[in-house]
Amino acid sequence: MIRRKKRIPMIVPTASMGDIAFLLIIFFMLASNFMKQANIKSENPASPDVETQEAAQLSVVLDADAALWFQGEQLNEASQLIGKLEQSLENHRDRPVHVKIDKNLVRKDYLPIIQALSESGATTVLIGDREQL
Repeated sequence: MIRRKKRIPMIVPTASMGDIAFLLIIFFMLASNFMKQANIKSENPASPDVETQEAAQLSVVLDADAALWFQGEQLNEASQLIGKLEQSLENHRDRPVHVKIDKNLVRKDYLPIIQALSESGATTVLIGDREQL
């Protein structure tokens, strides 16, 4: 009589699949940060004195239509910006706020925004492009 070998059932380890799914969720959450300004059309001013900055933690954008954006959310007026900044900077006063203003706007368009930023006590970094000489 021929003896058959016992077949060991194959076991697929599924415990690590939860870890992989969790890592994918974290990756896409971090990658989506770049999309906060995807729908905002703004032309950066250029200067040869522009320095490289770290990635923005908080961003304020004044686009070509003079519309105010904070973290990808459109605001109606500068007073709303003060409240949003105070909430965001509550525990982290040292976080810089990146400010991007369209280069075609005039002083009367962006002066209230600059005043609101200074009233909130935020450290501001103006964003622009390096001008090629």
